[in-house]
Amino acid sequence: MELSSVLAPIRGEMAAVEEELGAVAARIASSRGEGSAILDQIARHPFSVPGKRLRPALVLLSALAGRGGARGRGDAIPREAAVGLATAVEVLHAASLVHDDIIDGAEERRHQVSLNKRYGNRVAVLAGDILYTEFFGLLSQLAVEPALRARLFSLFLGTTRKMCVGEILAQEAPGRSLGFKEYLEINEDKTASLFSSCCVGGALVAGASEEEARNLGEFGLLFGLTFQMLDDLADRDHGLDPAVDLRARTEEYARRTRKAASVLESASAGVSALLDYVLGQALSA
Repeated sequence: MELSSVLAPIRGEMAAVEEELGAVAARIASSRGEGSAILDQIARHPFSVPGKRLRPALVLLSALAGRGGARGRGDAIPREAAVGLATAVEVLHAASLVHDDIIDGAEERRHQVSLNKRYGNRVAVLAGDILYTEFFGLLSQLAVEPALRARLFSLFLGTTRKMCVGEILAQEAPGRSLGFKEYLEINEDKTASLFSSCCVGGALVAGASEEEARNLGEFGLLFGLTFQMLDDLADRDHGLDPAVDLRARTEEYARRTRKAASVLESASAGVSALLDYVLGQALSA
């Protein structure tokens, strides 16, 4: 299965997200009005080598699913709101990666020199901070009703807090073996909470019911946990107690995620296909 085929139903929206990310970088670069070479380089660095854009894809595919459950609202995704939220979550993800690289002393990210390696930790910290401000700015400007905007703002405030807490707890872990329960709690905060919020947010901007949004959020949480386990299996740096069979646990969570996908309505086929793609790529590596 090719990623392009999975994303075919949202190809136009994904292209719009890329355009919006370029606009974010340009806005940061022109912070001093006339522009600055260093600001331009720093602003474009996090988006210059795109990853798979899984999180924006989850927002948009969940919006498609929510559209399918929004009786009487027509067939079209509320494009401006969905693209705006998808752009925002990628900016949030980029901000977290910049700060993670500083914490980890990473020298590369997506096959290019990391921001902290190229410009130093002090500049990288501030660049990550700017990206966080852009994220919350994008949320505050979403083209949705004020009540929904406030709800999404609250949802992602909580998610951002969880991501930071998860990283703090992860920093306390080196030097000792993690039990599986603690490992799950850290990864739920660091990774899976954002996957879940992407699914909930995408569903809500499309007018899904509370139940549909909740079911998609539960799927996203399991998807995020499975995704992180697959990543840890590949990197072999999970820090788990040697008695824990991570491969067996990963297979268990992959089954649980597939089961969560199976209870979603047929309109949610897109998010299920994205799960199948990720599992297929990881298991064939």
